[in-house]
Amino acid sequence: MTRTRLVLAGSGEFTPAMDAIDRELLAEIGPGARVAIVPTAAGLEDTPKGWAAMGSDHFRALGAEPVPLMVLNRADAEDARWRDLAGTIDWFYFSGGDPGHVVATLAGSPFWSAVLARHEAGALIAGSSAGAMMLGQTTFVPSERGPDGFPTKVGVRAALGLVPRALIAPHFDILPPRILGMWSELVPADHRLLGIDEDTALLQRNGGWEVRGRGRVLVFRTADDRSVYPSGGSALSLAFEPLP
Repeated sequence: MTRTRLVLAGSGEFTPAMDAIDRELLAEIGPGARVAIVPTAAGLEDTPKGWAAMGSDHFRALGAEPVPLMVLNRADAEDARWRDLAGTIDWFYFSGGDPGHVVATLAGSPFWSAVLARHEAGALIAGSSAGAMMLGQTTFVPSERGPDGFPTKVGVRAALGLVPRALIAPHFDILPPRILGMWSELVPADHRLLGIDEDTALLQRNGGWEVRGRGRVLVFRTADDRSVYPSGGSALSLAFEPLP
């Protein structure tokens, strides 16, 4: 039986761009799926309620039962209420925001331990934008941004590690070329840089990875050595093996 383990989206969460993918994933889970909308990455913004409402409307329209989990800071992540609710979820969906904040909030927390326990029992974990970045072994953390909203100064930190030896770069098709150069200098020698276009998702299933949506996934060994995987293309079963 096909069972998707992880979904990494470059953008597009809770929008029509993801309808077909989300319907397919809900069909894998079965009727009555409880989908958690988790806007942790936006915990420093004024947008979490908007994300929760948008995600709830999206999944309710697809026949699922949405469950907003408003884990926005470390105190929330240590709150038994959210930990216990996590134990009832079939699909966790982490939306976008600040990759440094989401990792600092979740790493080592009772809530994240409950999410991982459900994941081991078969629950799906999906992340979009910063929600996808947190799932790599390491993540970029912007510390300054320019007028266009793109980072001008970036560091790296350990992330949550569900995708080993990877840094995940969402919104890849709209990134200015300077960003790739800046990020490439920060990638550890044993990692890959994983670029995911907007409205595109990378699904981990059946021991490999599948690209879905309107764009591509690019796997960089170095800035000049990359593999490009179009939507519907071959599984990336070897993409994250360590470098020789």
